[in-house]
Amino acid sequence: MTTYELTSLREAHKDQTRARILDAAIEEMRESKLDTLTIAKVAERAKVTERTVYRHFLTREDLLKAVWPRMQARVGSSGFPQTADALIATPLRLFPRFDEEEGLIRASISSETGRAVRLSSNPQRQAAMLACVTDAMPRMDDAVKRRRAAIVQLIDSAYGWSVLSDFWGLDGAEAGRAAAEAIAVLLGRRSADDESDLTRDLTLGEEK
Repeated sequence: MTTYELTSLREAHKDQTRARILDAAIEEMRESKLDTLTIAKVAERAKVTERTVYRHFLTREDLLKAVWPRMQARVGSSGFPQTADALIATPLRLFPRFDEEEGLIRASISSETGRAVRLSSNPQRQAAMLACVTDAMPRMDDAVKRRRAAIVQLIDSAYGWSVLSDFWGLDGAEAGRAAAEAIAVLLGRRSADDESDLTRDLTLGEEK
């Protein structure tokens, strides 16, 4: 076996071990509070030593930061929306997935660690929300844009999903529809008294 082949095998094994550690961390988050997640618990679930985990992630915080994009991928999030239409469609697509990953989502929003991880990407999220509002209402005053962006970010979030689920008993599909309709009104894409099927309107828009 050549040196190149040996190196490739080592890299593949390294990548597989890293993925197993991240998946173990996610499974641990599903079953317990995020703030109680430890390297020892993750190592045990991944069937590796703590030393192996630390070879891939120097600290618990490094591990959690790496978990975040993997969590996003699990619920089908491909990044922050940049247009008004993409933002309106986001809760329709994501909220049903939040139902499927309920334990994981609730762990991420009910812990100080989850809050810290979310705050780390908040500048990018804010910029995306402002871009979506600007796309819909380019002439709007900057201060008004900021307020509008702040409220649509709240609606289009796991926090918004949890309120609609816990206080109104809406499943992910209905919660997603409610959130999408509210965002569409806030962005001036439909009137407040419009009762038409938003999902049908979005589908027709994609086909044009």
